[in-house]
Amino acid sequence: MNVFLRILSMALFVTAAPAWAEWPAESAALGARDHPKILQKFGGEVRDQALTDYVSRIGAQMVAVSSRPDERWVFTVLDSPEVNAFALPGGYIYVTRGLLALANNESELAAVLAHEVIHVVEYHVEDRLEANKDAMVNGALSALVTGIFGGGENRLGDAVRSGVETTFGQIGSYSKEQEFAADAGGIELLLAAGYRPAAQADFLASMTANAALKASIAGREYNETTAPMFANHPAPAERQLRALALAGDRDGVRDSEIYLSMIDGMVFGQSARGGFVRGQSFVHNDLGFSFVAADGLRIQNAARQINILGPNRSTLIMSGGRDEGSLTDALQEWFAQIPRSERQSRRLENIRTLEINGLDAATGTLRMRKRGQRSTLRLTVIRFNGGLVRFAGNVLRGDDDSAVLHRDTVQSFRALSEAGRSEVAEVYLSVHRVRAGESVASLASEMAVNSHAEAWFRVLNGLDEDGEPARGSLVKLILP
Repeated sequence: MNVFLRILSMALFVTAAPAWAEWPAESAALGARDHPKILQKFGGEVRDQALTDYVSRIGAQMVAVSSRPDERWVFTVLDSPEVNAFALPGGYIYVTRGLLALANNESELAAVLAHEVIHVVEYHVEDRLEANKDAMVNGALSALVTGIFGGGENRLGDAVRSGVETTFGQIGSYSKEQEFAADAGGIELLLAAGYRPAAQADFLASMTANAALKASIAGREYNETTAPMFANHPAPAERQLRALALAGDRDGVRDSEIYLSMIDGMVFGQSARGGFVRGQSFVHNDLGFSFVAADGLRIQNAARQINILGPNRSTLIMSGGRDEGSLTDALQEWFAQIPRSERQSRRLENIRTLEINGLDAATGTLRMRKRGQRSTLRLTVIRFNGGLVRFAGNVLRGDDDSAVLHRDTVQSFRALSEAGRSEVAEVYLSVHRVRAGESVASLASEMAVNSHAEAWFRVLNGLDEDGEPARGSLVKLILP
């Protein structure tokens, strides 16, 4: 089928007005309840209606050949740089722009969506939620970050998030049997819709390569036998082998040109909307603030908050909140959110007001105990830009060195002057047709990355360590 006819058929497919059947009431209610939370947690939808419509069309094709074609399905592209996809009950399916950047053709996108469609139609999501009850929203750490961003007109809350953590990060993963079932069912959907069934294995390979590169950049060892397909989907290498065996030698549509045209110009990695991590610094030009993590700490620009990880399992979380009056009252309200079962202190201790680089602030501590582990949690609020910046630092009892690292980091928070704003800028995916004489080395040398340029080029374009792009083929570059 030529490109024009394929686009036309896709458009006709989604313009028909279906007579929606109904999901079970409980499933529909769960999805409707949590959909706004997903949008808040992952920085909202991408601001590209054409891309969103495209993903929805491919999702609709997977649904049409599934066992639940008549229900209402909602496909959402999240403005997160992380490579992730997941589903909620009631037909809600999500992919991130980070995942779209990694895929190389329409069949790989279809494979991801088909996998999630099977999880939904087989009620795997409900099974997982039931098995874990409300694990996602329980616990002291969750109490510190639940509901912090995304409320009212808080501009800080709307902007500082980019989606490292998954929504179900604290909930047990799908069972091995459920993952294999979603793989097998997804391949059947690909075949029924005319897509290349081996696309699922192709994307698993890209996921593995991406995870390995990120581990290498972070200086961590990487074990490919435990590589996740998605951040919340355990996916050992066995899944890729099974997917290849199920696909066999059957072929189907790939549609690289259409797919790459849709993601051409898409933001890659961190965005101005979520701020930038550069070494030990975090800079948010739009909101006008920065801070520097003390040496020994590592910044993770995460969903709905910024995580700062340190030695001895120490954690410092920066988030935002409403400024509704007294800073000490704000501390007390925050303290009250923490489950009593996990706090040893009856009240917030060592409360004091201070000034941090010209900004009003207040801080206090409490003693914590969870699963026999004792720690000290320091809460700090800073009045900034019509709202509150909140830092929650947790260290094991007696770990004074980590406490000092947290203090120095918090006290580095400052408002940026116009002159002090960083020149850090977004980078974008740019689709390029390979010319004669061009190679991985020459193309990677043009890319706007700080390091590992050739490795990034290979991962983004599905090339192995010895592969070279063919003349006339389309490749993805990262450019200013």
